[in-house]
Amino acid sequence: MPNKLRLESPGFLHLLPREIVAKLTQAGTVMHYHDQQLIHSRGDYKPGLSIVLSGTVYAAVGDPDGRLLIAGMLGNGHCFGEFTLFAQLPRTHDISAVGATDILQIPAGAFMTLFDAEPKIAQALMKSTLLRMHLLLEILDAMRRLPLIPRTAKILLTMLYSSGMVDYVPCKQSELADTVGVTRISLGKALQALQEKQLIKLGYGKIHFPDIAKFEDWVEQACQGTAMK
Repeated sequence: MPNKLRLESPGFLHLLPREIVAKLTQAGTVMHYHDQQLIHSRGDYKPGLSIVLSGTVYAAVGDPDGRLLIAGMLGNGHCFGEFTLFAQLPRTHDISAVGATDILQIPAGAFMTLFDAEPKIAQALMKSTLLRMHLLLEILDAMRRLPLIPRTAKILLTMLYSSGMVDYVPCKQSELADTVGVTRISLGKALQALQEKQLIKLGYGKIHFPDIAKFEDWVEQACQGTAMK
């Protein structure tokens, strides 16, 4: 849909038939994490694939000043850890749970055995990875090209889609400000402007979307430079 902004990113697990999902589940171990619990640390090297079965995780990098830069959120069906399997790289981000979260942890050996035996796994992994890359490119475009208010809106929309949430994203404004690359005060003004347009509703640790279709349409117009002031 070239003329329509579409940022949905279906998870790896959702792209596979049930029988292969069952094989992946049998090959791994389901781990339970509580809110804010660290799942993987940046720099760790333990090859394997992690798949979100329920809940949400966020990927972030801390800087020397103590700021947390959120790179993205992943919801049900999404996976992470591909770099450790196919590029022999360490973990690139800290991964933490948002609320109660279940993760299927599949060791490298078990996953690669299935990967070699089931071509549909490679196809699904490539598609989900490319869709996530598309999301990141959209965020980079927003960071470089858009004014603050539409930039903030577009980043929120990508977070909503990738997190798997229905009508809100769990998000601290201080962390979002670091991610957007502005001060907390500037971000607060942008969020307030979006709230005054009735596009979002600010809550404690959450940003709600009263009308997702309206928000999507506004972001699309804003990216094209046609949004109403």
